Amino acid sequence: MMTFCMMSKRANLRSLAFGLFVAILGALLFPVKIRGQGIARNALSSFPADTHQLVYTNLDQLRNSSQYPKIRQRLFGGQLGSFADFLRSAGADPEKDVDEVVLGWRGAAAGNTEFFGLANGHFEPDRVRNFFTQRRLSSRDYGGFRLYACGSGAGSREGGGSLYFTFLSSSSAAFGALSDLKALLDARSGASPALDSNSSFLNWEAELEGSAPQWGVATGRSAASEAARWLAGGIKPPVDLGALMSPVEAALYSIDLTDQLSTHVSVVCDRAETAAALAQILTLWRNSPAATANSSASLSAFLRGMDIGASGSRVELSGSGPVDLLGELGR
Repeated sequence: MMTFCMMSKRANLRSLAFGLFVAILGALLFPVKIRGQGIARNALSSFPADTHQLVYTNLDQLRNSSQYPKIRQRLFGGQLGSFADFLRSAGADPEKDVDEVVLGWRGAAAGNTEFFGLANGHFEPDRVRNFFTQRRLSSRDYGGFRLYACGSGAGSREGGGSLYFTFLSSSSAAFGALSDLKALLDARSGASPALDSNSSFLNWEAELEGSAPQWGVATGRSAASEAARWLAGGIKPPVDLGALMSPVEAALYSIDLTDQLSTHVSVVCDRAETAAALAQILTLWRNSPAATANSSASLSAFLRGMDIGASGSRVELSGSGPVDLLGELGR
């Protein structure tokens, strides 16, 4: 999900805590909703079983936040922003019509920017269907649903290229690359295993539901690989880095942007000893001079004030600061 470049030793030191923290905050680039949060449980029964990351946002709640102008660009950036622009041309306005979104990722754990998801809100399927018919735009049938191509349609390509979307009802929609959207519809219909077959994911979702306007789960497959890439080089950790990161089972995170940036990350390890060692590394980094080198005053305060501690087999991290920090944390 991230693009990595060559970094100096100082930058690598500065990236130590960000290994688990900023890689997780990268999920801020993609929106999701909260309130009743029934859509999150629906996602577990609709997303394919090989989904390794899930992100939920209460877009309705964030729209009503005084901080919304500052976070809007983050929510509607990149591929999702292009998708939203296309929907506007079809007469829909996802920024106003969508209340909840859940995004998922499957396939390669590292560097995969292709997402799929569910959205709840107020939609006009007939209006979109007429738009596609009148302009003879690309669409196809699958599993009893009409799949509409965003943009050129990319012909018959299963992955990459255009996003596709479909309406499950007048209040629910699904979207993603063609292969991902088909996999979602298959899981939803019971034709293939869904994510709710994973008891751990069920428990993590239940733990996070209602916790914040944005929250998510990155399993060990994605959390550990991203963290290891950020942590590699630049320092001499007190324990072997590969051995330390491999037992990470998941990272659970919640992000509240209603008044300020308030974050909490819970790193689930295989045992208490692993959590203690990881907490030690992150604490050493936080207390090092390199942690705040060349940082703004607000970022330095955020890093210095970050709480890090082990609790059983988990490492708990929390921090808060102004919403403007999103620009620095997401670099």
